[in-house]
Amino acid sequence: MTVIALAAGGTAGHIEPALACAKAIKEKGSSVEVFIVGTEKGLERTIVPQRGVELAIIPSTPMPRKVNLSLFSLPFRLFAATRIAQQLLRDRKVDCVVGFGAYVSLPVYLAAKKLGVPIIVHEGNKKAGLANRIGSRFAKQVFQMFPGSIKGALTIGMPLRREISTLDKDATRLNARKSFGLASDKKTVLVFGGSQGAAFINQVISESLEQLQKMDIQVLHSIGNKNRVDEATKIYDFYHPVSYIEKMELAYAAADLVVCRAGAMTIAEQTVLAIPAIYIPFASGNGEQRENISELIKDGGGSLILESDLTSNLLVSRIREIFESPTKLAQMSLAAGKHALRDADQKVAESALALASAHK
Repeated sequence: MTVIALAAGGTAGHIEPALACAKAIKEKGSSVEVFIVGTEKGLERTIVPQRGVELAIIPSTPMPRKVNLSLFSLPFRLFAATRIAQQLLRDRKVDCVVGFGAYVSLPVYLAAKKLGVPIIVHEGNKKAGLANRIGSRFAKQVFQMFPGSIKGALTIGMPLRREISTLDKDATRLNARKSFGLASDKKTVLVFGGSQGAAFINQVISESLEQLQKMDIQVLHSIGNKNRVDEATKIYDFYHPVSYIEKMELAYAAADLVVCRAGAMTIAEQTVLAIPAIYIPFASGNGEQRENISELIKDGGGSLILESDLTSNLLVSRIREIFESPTKLAQMSLAAGKHALRDADQKVAESALALASAHK
């Protein structure tokens, strides 16, 4: 039995590519055993089991961004997590490890290196994270979504769910809008702030509704499970807030324009589907979201608003500018589509199966 472990956790941006690859691996090798290694603290605790994939847990080893007590304890925590990951890989007789970055990946990379298990790294962001920078040094194969993220890596795009990568937006649009209670004939703006929502974007959208109602559009807004619908917004019948969108492919099919963060997964989905977007990069972190969209914005495939500049007036003005131009949406769609890269899940799966076979 061939066994492949995928290391991914934290946010959907790391977990979804791993799930897409897990499915591709199983489709290519029915006798292959695939499982995901995560931690107790990330979204993988719920998302992975819901998708029918086995989840193995190791301790979380977050990298502090500031000098504090947690930084001094990091070597000890990383050593302990690596020992646990090593025992897991040994017990499961793992033949290949595929990592997607985030805290969980580094101890799995180190454990695989110690055991001589071949490693594949996939970097989703333009600015590579620490775990993948380290793992890429001794990986057998390194993939990236954006050119230049990791020296020598092969640019293949982002592994995506087939429900999104093969979506026919035009054929699905009417049913998609019906499923969300939307009008079939109105321009539609989809708003979301990532897998957990974005409170500041939610606030600005609420403040924008009075102006947006004059534009004969409708808004589908995923506010995030941790956020509540603003009661004051219920007077606007064109505004449709939901806590979470389970089938993003339907939301994309319904949308003419997206307002969102600039995570790598989001960009990959929207370029594959050629959907114009107004990107509001997450201001915290190491600045990777702004770097993620730099080339796309330069080529006209999206519009950029920095979080520090974001106001209701600016957002409404940008939406009006895009919708009121007869050609703007089509031009943005064409430019976005030129950045699309497909079948990354298939390429990762093929590489993992080849390395696993050679290792046995």
